[in-house]
Formats: sequence, C-alpha cells, structure tokens
Amino acid sequence: MTIIKRSFHRHVDFDKVRKFLIDTYQITNTFHNWIPSMFENSWRGPCGPPYKDAEDEYVKIWEEEKTGIVAVTISKPCGEFRIFIHPEFRNFEETLVEALETQFKEMKKNDTKTKMYFIVEAGDTLRERLLENCGYENKGVCEHNRILPHDYNVPQYTLPEDYTIRHVDIEKDFENYRAVQGSVFSHCGEFMTLEAAKIYSEADFYHSERDIVVVAPDGSFAAFATGRMDPISKLAEVEPVGVHPNHRRKGLGKAIVLECIRRLQKHGAIAIVILGAASTEEATRLYDSLGFSRTNVHVWVKEV
Repeated sequence: MTIIKRSFHRHVDFDKVRKFLIDTYQITNTFHNWIPSMFENSWRGPCGPPYKDAEDEYVKIWEEEKTGIVAVTISKPCGEFRIFIHPEFRNFEETLVEALETQFKEMKKNDTKTKMYFIVEAGDTLRERLLENCGYENKGVCEHNRILPHDYNVPQYTLPEDYTIRHVDIEKDFENYRAVQGSVFSHCGEFMTLEAAKIYSEADFYHSERDIVVVAPDGSFAAFATGRMDPISKLAEVEPVGVHPNHRRKGLGKAIVLECIRRLQKHGAIAIVILGAASTEEATRLYDSLGFSRTNVHVWVKEV
C-alpha cells in the first residue's frame, strides 16, 4: 500500500475534501474530523486577515490509489496541527505527526523556540497514546464539543420587551454586524471588513436566513448566531454565537441559539453541533441548559 502526499488547492480540491469528511462521518458517526463547514470557514471566515493563496500550502492531502483521500493534515504557523483521517488508516497517524512536525519546523526554521500542539477530543485513546509517545503533554481542557440530540424539539422562548430577532442583510447591516461580533471576539472588530463579510456570505454553508441577530430597542445588535450547514451532507453547526456585554443576563443567548436551531431544522439539518465550544462558565451553563451533550477537548503541547 502506497500513500502519497500532495498539496491542497482549495479551488479544485474542496469538493474532494468535503466528500472525504462526509464519508468518514458516515462510517464513524463521530466528529473526530471536522465537518465541511468548518473546513470551508478556514478561508471564508470574515474575522481574520484576508486569506492568501499561499496559505493552501498549510494543508496537505494524503491519498491511496484504491481508497482516494485517506487523510488531510493542517500545519498552521501558530503551531496548531490537525489530522483528519479515514478510520481504516489510523495506523498511519505516526507518519502524519512526523510530517506535520517537519513541515512546521521548516516554516519556523529561523525561530529558536516554538510550540506545537494538537486539539484532541477526550476518549480518542489512540491519538492520546501516540502524542504522549511523541513527546506531547496534555495541558488540559481547552474547549468542549457539543452535539444536539437528533430528536430535539425546540422549546418556546421569550425575549425581553422591545427586543426582536431577525436575519441579517450583511451589506445594509454591516456596521452593527461588525460591532456586535467585535464586542465578543476582538479579532472580528479588528479584521472584519465589508469585503470579507461578503466573501463569507458566498460560502456554500451560508444562508442569510440562518445568520441572525437580536435587535435591541435602540436598533443596535444585542446578540448574534449563525447556523452554518453544508448543503450536501446537511451537517450543521451553530457558530459563531455571542451576546453583547451590555445586554447579558437577559436570556438572549438562549433565545438566539434556539431560533438558530429551529431554522437549521427547517432547512433539513441531520446533525447540529458546536465543535470547539468555549469552556467558560457562561457558555457551559448555556449549552448544558439547551440539552447539548458535552465532551471535553484537550490541548496537547510539545516545545521545540
């Protein structure tokens, strides 16, 4: 069996990687790999510097003649590594870890000290043992993976007086849109531009009816949530979610997530997740109260 590594080019390879992610989900019925919307958001996301074609080089595709894609790896300049792998090829993971380290060290060859890290869902004992043997240390919980029950019935919710929920018109609402997201995620306030938001709205996972906000009595945006759903697999995520600091403790987070779930269900979502949900006390309390399951996700770090 020969496995070949090659470069990723998003304009021609996204559909192939999407199929790989869908196929591995259908085989395992787990979310150890990303779902397609998470992968597409790597270059469509509106809250980072403009994506450059050279960043495709961070991603590598690993193929075997009979199976096709057996793994996809990502090595980011910050030191974050990701491995998405076909379940029948997990004995190949050590080679992938070594390749990621080599790729990263080449990117950072002029740095005297760097950190490399993996984000690993608790219970993935094969990867945990491998990383420990490769010199990585478990630094503890960094986030949670959340999955909504398939038979979830959206309960009724109420909003405070004179607050309303509606979907966004990115061009008309841009300043309010950036302001509310920037109030929760500082990088959105710094990097989001109208051009970036328009690119986001052109993503396969995006639908304007699922990009929603709570409007405060003064017309500003008090909370936000987006239901991203891959149109092929119908795998969906509620991401991002946030409430403006001036409007917290009013039940807005619960209301907007419930409305986002309702709209995803209306559009045919077969699974609704929040992979990489914040592990803060507030986020934990919110998602627990809504009925999402909770699995710890750990960060494994190695210094070089």
